[in-house]
Amino acid sequence: MADLTPHSAPPSVPTLRHRLEYGVFRLLDGILGRLPWSTVQALGEAAGHLFYLVDPRHRRIVRENMRFADLGLDEAGTRALSLACFKHFGALFVGLLRLRRATPEELDRWIKVEGLEHFDAVQAAGKGFIQLTGHYGNWEAVALAQSLHGRTIDAIGRELDNPLLEPISLGFRTRFGNRVILKDGAMRDTLKALKAGRGVGFLLDQDALTTGVWVKFLGQWASTFSTAGSLAARYGLPVLPVFSWPNPDGTITVRFLAPFEVPVTGDAAKDAWVATQLMTACIETQIRKDPRWWFWMHRRFKTRPGEGNPLPAPLPPEEWVELIPTSPV
Repeated sequence: MADLTPHSAPPSVPTLRHRLEYGVFRLLDGILGRLPWSTVQALGEAAGHLFYLVDPRHRRIVRENMRFADLGLDEAGTRALSLACFKHFGALFVGLLRLRRATPEELDRWIKVEGLEHFDAVQAAGKGFIQLTGHYGNWEAVALAQSLHGRTIDAIGRELDNPLLEPISLGFRTRFGNRVILKDGAMRDTLKALKAGRGVGFLLDQDALTTGVWVKFLGQWASTFSTAGSLAARYGLPVLPVFSWPNPDGTITVRFLAPFEVPVTGDAAKDAWVATQLMTACIETQIRKDPRWWFWMHRRFKTRPGEGNPLPAPLPPEEWVELIPTSPV
């Protein structure tokens, strides 16, 4: 999936820190990569619980985000949801070490994919499509499972800061045929993929700093990357939502939803904004169904209207806001 957060280019020569990180990864990979899936998940949840206890900064960010979102929870409910969030993402990140070594048969047992007919329908149209998701559930499992079933996509990404770990990450993400579009020259390669009829994956719930457009998300103005919306409106591309979540039995559900089209009026700026708002509303709808699985640790509302240097873009015109579209799903 696409990671559109700006970063500086990673160094090409490993530093001492990179070597230490690589050594820790190898140690954990050698141990956790061979344990039963249920054991790895339990250890991950325990690690998440530990970070909840010792990381007051992210604990505060999570609770502030939840209060901003107006989830209808009292303080006790907010604290319980915060802990569930930490435990989930502990299990997610530790579980990646086991998923990396999983056989196709194990992946089929652990990840249940639904709605592939929707993927097949947009692919058959032959004009490319936007595959939309957010940092919800296990987005790495989404890309891994769909490619295992022959439904590959291109994803915009950046190289890891650690050059020793980058080949490992790239191998994991492209294991079953997905392709990674590097940020340098990303637009050119994205257009090439779309023109070839392929889908390009976007994670559309990151703070876009001062480069984004303002859309409503979880009750707040949120600076959001408009690339996916602009492409969908400009080229008439269908948008294919997909989300994932863990189940009580330890499996992961990956569900593709029915695709939708974004409205096109000929006003490029307005069309891109409306498309971005629609996509964002789609993600919000999923979050509100079960907020335990969203990445509340991210400072999604760090950028604020009228603040910063340089200043972010202005809020959308009143006539656009008055017609804010509802979620298409």
